[in-house]
Amino acid sequence: MVHTMSRPSETEQELRRAAEAGEVLDLSRRLDNRLPANAIRDLLRSGDVDPRGIQVVGARITGQLDLSFIRTSTPLRLDNCLFEEPVALHDTELPALSLDGSTLPALGAENLRTRYLTMENARCTGILDLENAHIDGSLLLAGTTAWPLFGTGLRVSGSVQADRLFARRVWLDGCDIGGDVDLTEAAIVAESGMAFIANNAKIGGDLLLNRAVVKAVLGAVVLMDATGRGLQMRGTVLRSAESWALCLDGAHFTQEVRLKDGFNARASGDGDAVRLTDTRIGAGLILDGSVRSHRGQALVLHRTAVGASILITDAEIVASSNRSAVDLTDAVVHGEFYFQATKLINHGDGEELELTGTKVNNTLFIREWELMEAEDFTVTLDGLTYPNPPVNTNVWLRMLRDHTNQYEAQPYQQLAAVHRAAGHEHTARKVLIAQQKDLRRRGDPGNKLWHWFLGVTLGYGYEPSRAVAGLLITFVLALCLVWTAGANNGLTPAKDRPADACSPVNRISLAADLAIPLVKLGGTPRCELANGPAGQWATGAGWGVQILGWSFATLSVAGFTGLVRKS
Repeated sequence: MVHTMSRPSETEQELRRAAEAGEVLDLSRRLDNRLPANAIRDLLRSGDVDPRGIQVVGARITGQLDLSFIRTSTPLRLDNCLFEEPVALHDTELPALSLDGSTLPALGAENLRTRYLTMENARCTGILDLENAHIDGSLLLAGTTAWPLFGTGLRVSGSVQADRLFARRVWLDGCDIGGDVDLTEAAIVAESGMAFIANNAKIGGDLLLNRAVVKAVLGAVVLMDATGRGLQMRGTVLRSAESWALCLDGAHFTQEVRLKDGFNARASGDGDAVRLTDTRIGAGLILDGSVRSHRGQALVLHRTAVGASILITDAEIVASSNRSAVDLTDAVVHGEFYFQATKLINHGDGEELELTGTKVNNTLFIREWELMEAEDFTVTLDGLTYPNPPVNTNVWLRMLRDHTNQYEAQPYQQLAAVHRAAGHEHTARKVLIAQQKDLRRRGDPGNKLWHWFLGVTLGYGYEPSRAVAGLLITFVLALCLVWTAGANNGLTPAKDRPADACSPVNRISLAADLAIPLVKLGGTPRCELANGPAGQWATGAGWGVQILGWSFATLSVAGFTGLVRKS
């Protein structure tokens, strides 16, 4: 029996001639544009090809193109082609691969090694698998559909250009991208699980999600422990049904994070809308737009460090949480913290704003007078530190008194400290007096009656002149008592004193002895209260004057020495 080999078809012969000449084989206008996948594989393995490689446009690739484990120096271009079966590029190595405008059932390119991969405006109806692929140049996916895109461990020396990408899910866990990752105007809609995941990713440039739409069930954009130069989400829409809309826990960005120009994040379940825990931002954080959470917190910046400023302007922030709507617990802001939300509401039982342990190294400006216009606005400020006094100290004191859930000493002490540092000693004392009033009203000052008495008489030790004024009033009372007693025969010369010993001067001396017990101005008494009815009455009243005198004198000494001041 004689075996005969099938002759190559005319299309296959044209493919070989074009490849040897370095020309493009364009089959887009032919009625029969079929091209066997094996013909491409055999030609690629032969190596008998022009350095410009195999270039085919508009072909219908029949059979499976399986180039797995092939090592070749021939570039491969298959643009605007229709692949009937999935393409396999497992552990393939070739200098360049172009699939622009092509349609594929799936692409398996695990461990692919190439200098250049472009799939712009391509359509992959199944998985686009680039797990552990290594691209020495750039990855171009602009306008491509991937159902989904799997790039765990992907290495790209250049940039990833994936603007207008449409995918059900994008995995980039553990990837290492040398330049930018551009997902501008991308649409990533996951029917289950998370949508865009890049945990532990390393991005040398910026992550750009401008004007993108990302929707998921468990998390729209999740970048835990990722590193990058910057993050931009201008006009981006994020939706999560059961978890975070944006999670940057443990992430580190050396430049700015910009969530602005109509940024819109909403978490419908228990998750937080925007969450940054243990996050590091080298420059500033800018937020404007809408941030809403159905049952979680709206904006969380736990233990987040920002190298420059936090600017939250023109933002609508709404939550329904037992915790705070905006939470900056233990955050560190090395620049200014500027908070100007047009709407800040927590429909739950938690506070609207929590700044517990927050450290602001430059100007703090939260427009508290506007926030307090909301009837239910509450804030926690315990542990907040800042270097400059607020714009209006009276408004700030009203916020501490009426818009915090419980008395805390530190916010008052901090406010007094910044005023004292600025040379506003009078205002600092006013703040500390307000603290003691709040302590009496909401705290546990011990004997509230005594605490009230110290406030009236000494301003809690910060206005000792009140006690001096009380001592002077006591002296006036003593004068009135002595003169009244004298008018009613209640005065008599002291023993061995002449009959005229009760002159006006001596009466004043007697009044001073009664009112100011610490000092005897007249030396040996020359005039004293008589034993008659008027004298007995005056003696009893004099005891009361002496008690007041002792009290105010003691309080004066204690006030000026600071013995009754409380922290």
